[in-house]
Amino acid sequence: MEKEIFKAPQANRASRNMPERSRERTFVETGAFRPIGGESQKVVFDSLREFDIVTTTTALYPVADMVEQPSAIDYVDADGRRRRKVIDQVYTLKDGTRIAAEIKPAERARAQNLEEKLGYVAAAMPDDFADYLVLITEENYDQWEALNARRLFAYRREDDPEAAAIIANLAAEIDLPITIRELIARADIGGRAWPEIFKAIYAGVLRPIQDGLIDLDMLVEGGMQ
Repeated sequence: MEKEIFKAPQANRASRNMPERSRERTFVETGAFRPIGGESQKVVFDSLREFDIVTTTTALYPVADMVEQPSAIDYVDADGRRRRKVIDQVYTLKDGTRIAAEIKPAERARAQNLEEKLGYVAAAMPDDFADYLVLITEENYDQWEALNARRLFAYRREDDPEAAAIIANLAAEIDLPITIRELIARADIGGRAWPEIFKAIYAGVLRPIQDGLIDLDMLVEGGMQ
């Protein structure tokens, strides 16, 4: 396998500095993530929840770009007072759709009546800011989805076209469901197979028989070709 020349990720584009660590907040900084068709970029979050939203979103949707803590939006609240709001993340999908995401614990969102408040923010969003504004809480995804997505996030940082092709060819030959352990044995490329199998599942090249945490005993079959 030809080794890639290291390229430093693009700088973080958040509009404000993240808060210092405290008992209430978890400061998370990843090396970088690679949007579809784009260069890797540095990403920083003030909670593990925000990190999980990025990993699950980029795992499930064709994200071409993401900016955390974008420019503030000026809006008028229900009482007629002028306020400013910094949304947590804005995603640009491959088809150009832009989705702004506010991320909060479900209990806090309900206590703050956040969905209603975000309605006023959405009404004031500039046309070029986003097409939609959504509220995301931990109730919108399962923990196994987040754990799988964290691994995928890490595996996507490196490409191994030769191993990917081997896995794709094996997937096309699968007649009956087999375990990932057996597929790795058939690939006969050692540890290079596992990351590419993981990526193949999310690309639809392989299809799990049941949803759940991806492990060596998971049964998979051939997906789309």
